[in-house]
Amino acid sequence: MNLTKIQTYIENHELQMLLPHIESIQLKTYDAGEVILSEGHQIDGLYLLVNGRCRVATTEITGKSLLLRFCSPFSILGDIECFQNVPIQSEVHAEEPCTFLFIPINCYKQSLSLKPEFLQLLLKELAYKLQTCTTASRVNLLASAETRFASYLCTVKTDHLFAKQLVTHNMEQIASLIGTTPRHLNRVIQKFQEKGILQKTRHQLIITDWSSVEKLSEGIRYE
Repeated sequence: MNLTKIQTYIENHELQMLLPHIESIQLKTYDAGEVILSEGHQIDGLYLLVNGRCRVATTEITGKSLLLRFCSPFSILGDIECFQNVPIQSEVHAEEPCTFLFIPINCYKQSLSLKPEFLQLLLKELAYKLQTCTTASRVNLLASAETRFASYLCTVKTDHLFAKQLVTHNMEQIASLIGTTPRHLNRVIQKFQEKGILQKTRHQLIITDWSSVEKLSEGIRYE
């Protein structure tokens, strides 16, 4: 059954170069909130995201978590670590249920690392990560807290959440992810409320003016 699912994912994402190695590839699934990769641990292979959405963050010297990007299909995790033979560089959590095609590190090193087509795929992913990490660093270092929060809201917004509720039970995490404090984030939310951009309840934010949020975000996204 898993081989059939794996083949379907391979074909859907045009990864035909993996078909000769299908017996080595595994299907890994994670529930929302589950840790996928832990910063500082050793990588065990490549994780190819084929379904779901995950959040990538890194820990600063101060211990704060800094949001780097969100990943949606198709994305690759573990490429930097496999290339450089270094410990896992970022903490990765599932934002929603996720499915990965997992390529064990031995399969990568002994076979796929010799395939130009697969290396081209990895290089494309690495170039994209360089771009998004540069953007995230610029946002967190230079943009105001209002812009960072608006950017975060626009990034996590999906079609079914448009003009509806966003769960806000983890405000401390959101604050750390956008590089501010919970107190400062609360001030930002209060300012947004006063401008009629959103309403805050005990457990939710109700966005009432997405156009203003979009404008405040200055087109910046954490993805």
